[in-house]
Amino acid sequence: MGLDPTVTHARVFPLIEVSREQLADVVGGRVISAEPVHGGLTNTIHKVVTDAGDTFGVKHYAGGRNAFETELTTLTLLHRTLPVPEVVHVDDERYVIVYRWIEGITLLDVRRQGHAEAFASLASPLGSVLAYLARSDSTEPYALAGVLEQRYHQLTSGRARVRIGSSLADALRGQLEAAEPALAWGSVCLTHGDLGHRNVIVGRAGERWRINGVIDWETASTGSPLADIGSLFRYGDRHDASFRRAFERGYRDAGGELPVGWFLTARLLDILDLVALLDEDQDLDEVFADCRVLVEKLVDELTGG
Repeated sequence: MGLDPTVTHARVFPLIEVSREQLADVVGGRVISAEPVHGGLTNTIHKVVTDAGDTFGVKHYAGGRNAFETELTTLTLLHRTLPVPEVVHVDDERYVIVYRWIEGITLLDVRRQGHAEAFASLASPLGSVLAYLARSDSTEPYALAGVLEQRYHQLTSGRARVRIGSSLADALRGQLEAAEPALAWGSVCLTHGDLGHRNVIVGRAGERWRINGVIDWETASTGSPLADIGSLFRYGDRHDASFRRAFERGYRDAGGELPVGWFLTARLLDILDLVALLDEDQDLDEVFADCRVLVEKLVDELTGG
């Protein structure tokens, strides 16, 4: 497991040097402007405008073939059902995907810029998108039992225990053990794997706001339909009760099903990823401190602390 960009602002891989000539080669036309896209923490992305008036995103995959192939396969699968980038060219030797540029700003920027009404209005559309994703077919099993066994070991005798302290590690394990039936809820589906606010592109549609795109699918996998919900709501205190109700309404209106207590269960499922991160052999003090705060807050919510 690599560094999780949803809990840090540090780059996972260095930026790749890409010349204007290389960009022109992959987009198939003369480049009028080329700007590096800031905000992504893993790959190197440029916004490119050609002399034909087309605007593209050009993504070079620093993570190698696996990330490149995962995103390409997923975008091909979802492009007719969900708002994902439309692939227009692929260079499978240099691990590059060219897609039509999606206009808008990230959900993260909406929140940070204080657009409270806009942020709240996007809860129901987010629910609809995740409900559609939860209905995707999956041919691969999700080995929850194996994941839990590994996380219990990390909380009992691994680096994760050292980094969050024995008392908190024991409390979290107790909550996980008690919640095992709830964590196993639902049918296996396709999951985004990193559905944070920075990976949702939104924009105005008249007087309303809408989701223009969900990006960065290189960590897509299979798992619980609650997994992406947990990732989306990782920082639970950023979403008030009204936001959660609107999200649930949008999810159910789109045909999705949610169990009783879905908000806490999804976040507890998401904590499994943070435990794995806490067990990394790298020294990531700032990241680990953030993870500990998230674990503490969730355990407090679950125990009424």
